[in-house]
Amino acid sequence: MKLSLQQQIIFFTLGNCLLFVVLVASILWSTHIVDVTLKREQYAHKVEDYTNILKQLVLSEDIYASNYSTSDWFALETKLNNLLQVAPNLTPQQQTLQNSIVNQNKSVQRLFDTINKNKLKNANQAIKKHLRTRLITQLEAIRTDSIQLSDIAKKDIKNVIKNQIIFVLLTLVFIILALVYGAFKLTTVFKTSLNEVKNAFKKNHSGNFQAIQFSNPTEEFDSIASAYNEMNKKLSISTVSLESMKKIVDERTCKLEELSNTDSLTQIANRRALFERGNAEFSRIQRSKSQLTIMLIDCDLFKDINDKYGHIFGDKVLQHLTEICKKAIRSIDFFARYGGEEFIIILPDSSINGAMETAKRIQHSLATHCIKFDEKEICITVSIGISTVSDKHDNFEQLIKDADMAMYKAKTNGRNRIEIADEKNTIIKKA
Repeated sequence: MKLSLQQQIIFFTLGNCLLFVVLVASILWSTHIVDVTLKREQYAHKVEDYTNILKQLVLSEDIYASNYSTSDWFALETKLNNLLQVAPNLTPQQQTLQNSIVNQNKSVQRLFDTINKNKLKNANQAIKKHLRTRLITQLEAIRTDSIQLSDIAKKDIKNVIKNQIIFVLLTLVFIILALVYGAFKLTTVFKTSLNEVKNAFKKNHSGNFQAIQFSNPTEEFDSIASAYNEMNKKLSISTVSLESMKKIVDERTCKLEELSNTDSLTQIANRRALFERGNAEFSRIQRSKSQLTIMLIDCDLFKDINDKYGHIFGDKVLQHLTEICKKAIRSIDFFARYGGEEFIIILPDSSINGAMETAKRIQHSLATHCIKFDEKEICITVSIGISTVSDKHDNFEQLIKDADMAMYKAKTNGRNRIEIADEKNTIIKKA
């Protein structure tokens, strides 16, 4: 069931009020429990006080004396009996102690009656002493039980107070969390919905007439969405979507950019794309101090191939050479047509040795994969010049110049060779 914002606020307020009522009720209940427990403690103290006085009467006076007055004793004993009869509501554990106190008190009464019956005139001193000791022991037992009863009451008070504090704190924390969550939720609904309305109007300005779909639907914002969507529906009938036009323009621009950077014959990067990538790699190694090597590849006797077999076959030769090189290089290498029958491979993070391995793979693959012309296999060869960045290179063009010099050295030395330019612009014969 979808609730309106007003209904959500009402339910949220009622929920917090309910929590507050529970909190107040728990405090009142705890107050009642503490009051009952205090009465139990007061009762235990009174029992202890009466018992102490009775014990003192036995200890301080000679209860066997003929002139001993029992009025004080019986007065206190009557008060203790009355007190025991009006004991407050006790817990099961306390009730066990209460039963023990009552039984002990009855034993005290019987024992005192026995002692005071004719003052035990015919009893010897040992029996009198024994009975007096038993009387004191019985009173001490009552006193001990009353102290234990009082300790239990004190412990109950502490537990009730402790539990109530914990409950109050937990309830307050829950209320605070509920308030924070409610405030956050309502704020999120307002903020998100308003932002979605704002974004919808922005899209309208670009001609993208889309319906609003709120992430947090409410009755109030749904009415806004209905009016807005109806307006968009009418506008979309008579307005061309600028977003669609922009998408078409972007796609065609991307296609034109791709065409401007691609060689139409070999479908690899052209000279323009080569210098863009080369200058970017050269700038990168200036910062990272890593290696950068290039290979300049020239198809041997390509003019003779064109003259003998025609330009169409010459184009197939360049395409064949392109496929061979693409299979021989790494995924991070950059392969481009430099011009005519010349190609350049940029090898980032590669040493001379790595470039030599790549060049040898290309030569070996060309030697084992010939191209057919009228059922005749024609194997082409390439001359390769390799140059790596050193301190003498100030830009990418100088790196190409050194590779070009090495490539021409390879042609001069008989073609189908690999030559490496050293750091002093001299050529080192490698293969």
